[in-house]
Order: sequence, then C-alpha cells, then structure tokens
Amino acid sequence: MSSLPLPIGNTSWVEYQAYQLKDIDIDNLVKKVLGIFFGDPWRSSLSASACILVLTYAMSLASFTWTRWSSKGGKSVPTLPYLFPGICHGFGLEWSMADFLSKSIRSWGYLAPMKVAAGSFGFVMVTNPQHIRKMLRSSRILTNRPMMVFVMMKWFYAPPESMHHYTAHEDSNREDEHIHDQQAGISIKFLSGQHLQGMSERYMSTLQKRLDALPLEGEGQWLEIPDFYTWLRDQVTPTSIEAMFGSRLVEMYPDISTDFWKFDDNIANFSRNLPRWLIPNAYKNRDKLLANIKKWNILAHANTDCRKHGLEDPEWDEHMGSRFIKAREDIMKQHGLDDETVASENLGVLFGANANAVRAVFWCIFEALKDPDLKDRLHAELMDCRMSGSSPTATTTTTTTTGQQPFDLSKFATKPLLQSTYAELLRMLVQTTFTRTNENGDFDLGPDYTVRQNETMTVFSSITAHNTEAWRAARPEALAKPLDVFWPERFLVRKSKDAASQPTFSLEGLTECWMPYGGGQRMCPGRHFAKLEIIGTLGVLLDNFEMELMDRNRAGKVIPDKRWVPYGTLPPKGLVSVRLRRLQKQSVL
Repeated sequence: MSSLPLPIGNTSWVEYQAYQLKDIDIDNLVKKVLGIFFGDPWRSSLSASACILVLTYAMSLASFTWTRWSSKGGKSVPTLPYLFPGICHGFGLEWSMADFLSKSIRSWGYLAPMKVAAGSFGFVMVTNPQHIRKMLRSSRILTNRPMMVFVMMKWFYAPPESMHHYTAHEDSNREDEHIHDQQAGISIKFLSGQHLQGMSERYMSTLQKRLDALPLEGEGQWLEIPDFYTWLRDQVTPTSIEAMFGSRLVEMYPDISTDFWKFDDNIANFSRNLPRWLIPNAYKNRDKLLANIKKWNILAHANTDCRKHGLEDPEWDEHMGSRFIKAREDIMKQHGLDDETVASENLGVLFGANANAVRAVFWCIFEALKDPDLKDRLHAELMDCRMSGSSPTATTTTTTTTGQQPFDLSKFATKPLLQSTYAELLRMLVQTTFTRTNENGDFDLGPDYTVRQNETMTVFSSITAHNTEAWRAARPEALAKPLDVFWPERFLVRKSKDAASQPTFSLEGLTECWMPYGGGQRMCPGRHFAKLEIIGTLGVLLDNFEMELMDRNRAGKVIPDKRWVPYGTLPPKGLVSVRLRRLQKQSVL
C-alpha cells in the first residue's frame, strides 16, 4: 500500500493535515456519515434521542458550573447535571440512592450545596459543615412540617382531611399551638429523666422475662439460630412495644411484630407513591396494622384515663403503657383527631421506636461477636454497671416496680468504650436525612447561596459521617483509622498526652459530622431511649448467654444493605448464624 508523499519545508500542522485530506471526497464522506445516523427511521429516532441527551447534559453542566463558580452573592443553588429532561436525576435516585450520593460527592465535593430533581420532586443537598451549622442554628425559622405531612400521608396513611393538623398555621392563628410542636414537647419531657428511667427499666425487665422463657432446658444446651437478625428482631420489637404501649396491644395483636417489619420493608415503595394495584400485599398489611392499632386504641381508652400522666399517676399500665403514650393520647384527644389519624400517629411512634434501634441492636451484638477482644472489654464495662448487691449472671429485683434486671442504667453513660462503640455503630450504619424548609421566605445558607422559599434542604447523615475534611478540622485524632472502617475507639479522647490517662467519650465539636439523630432543637427526642435499648440489650444478652458465631467466614462477608439508604439504620445483607446457651446462674448472698 503506497503512502502520500510528505510535503517539504516549514509546513504547519494545519497545512499538513489539509494536504493529507486533499484527495478525499468530502461530499461523499458527509453523505456516508449522514447515512449512518439517518438512513432509516429507527436510526434517526435513536440519533435524535442521543442528541437530546447530550445537549441536555451539556446545557445542565454549563448551567451548574457557571452558577457554582460565579462570585455573585445570594445565588440560587444550581441543579446537578443530568441527562434526561424532566426526569433529571430520577433514574439515579431510583437505581441506588447510595451510589448517587457518593458519585455526586466524588464529582463535586462537599463545599457547595447541590439541587437534586426528579420530576416535581426535588431537594437541596447541603454538605458544607458551615451551611449545616447555619441550618442547625435557625430552628426558629426553619421547619420540617412539609416532610411531616409527606410521611404521615405516604407512610402512615393518615387521612388527607387531617393534614391541617400538620401544615403551617396562618399568623393570625398562632395563639393555637401546633399539635406537632406540642408532641415534640411531650417527647422531650417523657423520653428523658425520671420518665425515661421507668420506661427503660420496663423494657429491660420485659426482655429478661422473654429470654427466660426461651426453650433451653438443660445446662449447657445450645440453641442454634440460623438467622440471628430476624430472631433478635422478634425478641426486641414486642419488648419495646410492651414497654411503650402496654402489654394488651401485644396480647390482642400477636402478629404486630411480623406485620410491622413487613410494613417497614415497603417504606421505600410507599415513598415512591406506588399504587395499591402494584403492591397490593403491602397495602393490605398496612391496612391490617392500622385496623388493629385502632381497635387497641379504642379498648385502651375504655380502660384507662389518658389524662393521668402526671408524676403522681402510675408510670405504666397494661392497657395504654407508659406516661409518654398517655400524654400523646391526651393531646390528640384535645385537638380532636379522629380514630384513623390517631392510628396513623401510633404507627408512626412504632416506626420511630423500632425501625432504627432494633437494627442497631443487631449490629452492636454482631460486632461484639466478631471481635472477642471487643466483646470482653464491653462485657467488663457492663459488669461495672451492675447495681449494688448484684453478681454476674444473677438476676436481682430492683427497687422499682418494673420487674427484674441487674443493671443501673444511669451508669451506661459513664462507660467510655460502650458509648464510643455505640456512637461508631450509628455513624457507620444510620443513614437517614435531616430536612428543613423555610415556609415564610428565602433562606441564606451563607453569603454565597440562597435557598428559595419552600425548597427543602436535606442533610444526609451518611455524607457527614464520611466527610474527611470536616472530621480533620473538628478532631484530627479521630482519623487515625479511615472513616469507612469500623473503629470502636473513634470517639475516645484523652485529656492529656500521658499514656496512663484514662480515655473518655466525647462528641464535642462533631455536631456537623455525627448526625444519626439529626440536629438542632428538633433532634430526635427518642435518642436517649434508643441508646439505653441498644446498650441494655447487649448487656442482658451477655449477662445471660454464652454466644458465638457459627460460621465466622460467612459472617465476615455480611455487609450493610445499602438499598435502604436513606431510610434509617441499614439491615444486614446476608444471614448471620449464632448459637447461644445459658450461663450458669450464681446465687447472691
């Protein structure tokens, strides 16, 4: 094959290329190229679609980068580049929220907010710690009511006609305190202090009774559990429900735990607003849950006066449970909520009390079983939390009326490794959102960006948990091990450089980094009960049983299921098999 002769002299590159092309038939080449793309209707449609996608991405990319790098103050938050007009980021969000979030951060970093859109749905993703801090300090003007309305209608199926209880009031009616604000006050009051102590001890003693009833007859008999997560879930969920709502609910509706977790499995589908005909079993299960909760509620009011939730009244009764539930029922009755809305409210409380905490209980125990040294150190701290007169593996009666359990729950907060392990588990595994909206005007995230009125700002706990630069600025020593690695000691600090000094647990300075419960004045009020539930369950199990993984190799392959991002604590992906047997009881002299 002969080659074209090379030109001589100081020929430029452009001239050289023109020389190479001088014998090519340009008209014929253009016809061939056009024929490839437009030779038939199918190819023409495909080419037109490709052009639309390319142009859409190019234009959205240009708009995003132009706005982002503009020095103009108070600019609107730019929308992330996208391929599909109208749908925008819908496919990415639907395919994998976890992958979408991580890809966005890898591409564009943490410094500036980014708008995400999928049809009419959209939100502003806030990632800069300074912007997050501004949100946390603006609780008086920001609200989560739009998210509350969405959750009540889409998840818990509250009637549309009841939504006026959750939407914003007109200024002229502000003397009537919003029910949501009153419920928040009730949660803060009754999920802390003396009330929290009583409900937590009720939980512990009820769990102890449930474990005592396990079918383990002889000394040294092993109970093999092929699916430890489901088994543990079936122990903890009804225990939590009984401590909070009373024993009658579990007695009259024994399937409540099973049905609740079926409901939880479909939270993402309810969020997508999938119709009943597409997921009929999910809707039927939720209908069953609500009908039984409504039935319980009517019977509870027939046997208990919900107004009796003062300190002089019983801490708990079998019909309506804790003072917390009675106070909520009292407020809902005062506001005139109908039976259907009350049932939806109570399903919401069930969800808040179980969906995240129960999974966190599993991960706490699982990590302890994977690491015998960690388990021994946690067990040693738990033994220091025993009440006076209680010996290892001995169950003693407390001075309360709640039953039998050997721990002084207040001491849990004094044990550094217990608390650090708990905090690290939540950092790694609770992947939820913190949302706020300004319903009264635009909101300045800072001098650079302004979020428009009624736009939802969203902070993802999974993003703040892995923002290396934010952690380095707040606490460099916490990065001794990478943030994608489980490290129980991450939240331990030493007051001096002396190696002999005892480490203490601290979250100081990590407000914009550690956000499993949200933040600000609207931080999850149930966090104190959840913490006692997680640590307490670990304590009761280690106090009663010798436990071990049946297949360590298989257990080492179990990872969090990221399909659940951003709906809370991630469940395990894969089965964990555990066997346990009772420890020999020692008598207390």
